[in-house]
Amino acid sequence: MAHGKTDPVQHPRKAAEAVRAFNRATLPARDGRPGIAYPGTVYRAIGAFTPLAHRLPQSFDQIALALADLHKAGHLTADHGTPTQHTAAACAALREAEQHAIAMTKALERSHSASSPLGYCGPIGDSDDDL
Repeated sequence: MAHGKTDPVQHPRKAAEAVRAFNRATLPARDGRPGIAYPGTVYRAIGAFTPLAHRLPQSFDQIALALADLHKAGHLTADHGTPTQHTAAACAALREAEQHAIAMTKALERSHSASSPLGYCGPIGDSDDDL
């Protein structure tokens, strides 16, 4: 951490923790009930994940640019191989991750649209607040 700035890595760590919490909250119940009881919640969940996916390409691009800048400035070393080899491999993998994130965003948008017209017609329990 340089210049007293907040460590930017805390933000993706918090996002990862939030996704973990979502995964735990939506586990199927032991009695076989689904972890998400209503299609409206499915729709809202997909809608909540879409902007996260949409923002990932910029994050990956900025990481790759920072790494390339560090390399160009001669500020990198490598335990084995060369800094050029490792920088090129890391940047190529980040570009690939960008493309996957773009594809994920498009898939989430399609899923969000497809789940939009779905409604629920089953029983509703007294304690259900998942509508």
